[in-house]
Amino acid sequence: MIKWLLMTSLAGSISTLLLMLFKARLAAKYGGRLYYGACLSALLLFILPLQFPVPALYSHFMSIEKNFVDDSAKGSVVETNKTINEQTQPSNPVTTATEENGSPILSVDQWLLTIWACGFIVTLCRYLLGYFLYKRKILRESKWIDSVEKLDVVVSDVATSPMLIGFIKPKIVMPNVKMDRADYEMAIRHEWIHYRQKDAWFKLLAVWINSVHWFNPFSYMALANLSEACEYAVDEKITERMNAVEKKRYSEMILQFAANASPALNNHLVDHKKLLIRRFRLIMKKNSGSGKAFSGILLAIMIGAAAVFTSSVVFAEAPKPLTEYSGGITTYYNTAQTLEQNVQSTLGIPSPTEKNRVMVKWRNLYIDKEGRKIDYFNRTEPYYKVELKWQDKGSAVASMTNKTMTIGGQTVTVAFGDKAVAYKDDPVIEKMIDNQITFEMNYQTTDRRFMYDHKAFMNELIKRGAYVIEEVVAPQQFAYEFRQTKAGGQVGEKPLTAYDKVEVQTPIFKGSVLLPKQPDDSDGSKGLQIGNSFVLKPGETAAIDLKETTEKTPTISLAILDETTGEMTYWNPAAASGYRFIFTPGQNGVNHTYKIVASGEQQDTVKIEIFTYQVKSETAK
Repeated sequence: MIKWLLMTSLAGSISTLLLMLFKARLAAKYGGRLYYGACLSALLLFILPLQFPVPALYSHFMSIEKNFVDDSAKGSVVETNKTINEQTQPSNPVTTATEENGSPILSVDQWLLTIWACGFIVTLCRYLLGYFLYKRKILRESKWIDSVEKLDVVVSDVATSPMLIGFIKPKIVMPNVKMDRADYEMAIRHEWIHYRQKDAWFKLLAVWINSVHWFNPFSYMALANLSEACEYAVDEKITERMNAVEKKRYSEMILQFAANASPALNNHLVDHKKLLIRRFRLIMKKNSGSGKAFSGILLAIMIGAAAVFTSSVVFAEAPKPLTEYSGGITTYYNTAQTLEQNVQSTLGIPSPTEKNRVMVKWRNLYIDKEGRKIDYFNRTEPYYKVELKWQDKGSAVASMTNKTMTIGGQTVTVAFGDKAVAYKDDPVIEKMIDNQITFEMNYQTTDRRFMYDHKAFMNELIKRGAYVIEEVVAPQQFAYEFRQTKAGGQVGEKPLTAYDKVEVQTPIFKGSVLLPKQPDDSDGSKGLQIGNSFVLKPGETAAIDLKETTEKTPTISLAILDETTGEMTYWNPAAASGYRFIFTPGQNGVNHTYKIVASGEQQDTVKIEIFTYQVKSETAK
């Protein structure tokens, strides 16, 4: 919401500024009606979050950021996920306010939205209240004098100039002053054109947009500029068939009513005096033909495009550099062994001296649409699940479908198993391969305890081996990873995708929650209870969707406690964002009361949803 406000506010401000800077020239060259259309288009940029896919313009800073990430993120192989997060996580710019007892008040984002909402309500009410009070005052003692095209014309002692007032049943209001017939007819026609152009509704939209962007001074300028452009359009329409003498008479009629301005929602005949001179110049100039219409429309499009482009550049996100713990895929290297031993172990070459070898293989590897690994610091939606490894080139080429890819000057042999051959030319898979090889050719640990030459290792793998993709799984085929609980129940987890919709039986919690910091001696039972306790009836499963965490707390401690027995049913000390965790009780756990308890690596806000649903068919894998 905040990003939408800032992005649209910037785009609308830039287009408004450009239109105002060149107001006189644009209106004179392209006419009042085209300028009015351009102003309406600029107004829409205050609400339409248009954005071009602009490459991030941060190349000068990328090397600095890369060096910083390399120093902080590339390290030794650590023992636990929590240690990894403590070493690499940057500070979270969004802090959370709390009371002295630790209970949540409002986050910074929530404070900003609250302040914005108050400003929006106050600004909109000020406009509407002022308008309706003025309308009531105008019409209270008005008298009907005429009708024009189903529009009533009334006269009022309060009105200082002719105006169109009202939305559903508008009326033309005339001031109670002496006026000859010619001036009266021109004034009536002026207000009737406002009615035909739906200007009152456009101004209502402008007032609403101004209220949305009450904090931005350019939104007030846009409202005033639209009102002025609206008069240009009407002047142009009414004088298009007039000669010089008639135009002069029309201008004098406007000058006669140059007085106080009325509330913003009214369409009145006069503007502030300092703006009248521009109107008179436009009225008196020679009528231009319609040949410039196309160039005028093109100019309006260019102004809007410039505003949107600038907004897109400002709010474009720089692609995050790959790191070992943020999207980068690395091949395991055992520093206790020699380079040759690691190459042979990775390629699966038998050794007469080593009885037990670690199999180097990526199994549950999830990647996003950019071919980056899904992990604690790259919390995007998974695009594929991939199983891959390195294998001796001779055996891989002989038994699989293969192709070659040139990456960073290296020719890489890529082999596809039977379950992956359909993805041989898939662009996302190609991005994944390119990302991994490029990253690994430049990867080097900075931990002096585990120094080795990873580039030399990769050169040998590329030279003697094949990059093997054994299986690729699409999101609709993602399956749960199940395990049994001590009480005979079943727990499972899988990444959340658009295909994971179920019919909710009992909603328990949905929204943001401020989690306390996980105690060092936590056994899962210490933390904040999320939502109310609930009973799992026969055939019901509890689901926990961890929808969003932050870099401050990329994982959380998540536990399910059986309140009936007092036992811990399930505990995940490092539950990751973007996953669904499910629990189905065994026969002895049905009709028991359960509760969800969670805590974070640090005190932080996460988005989570908890509910129960009716079990249909879940196949354990």
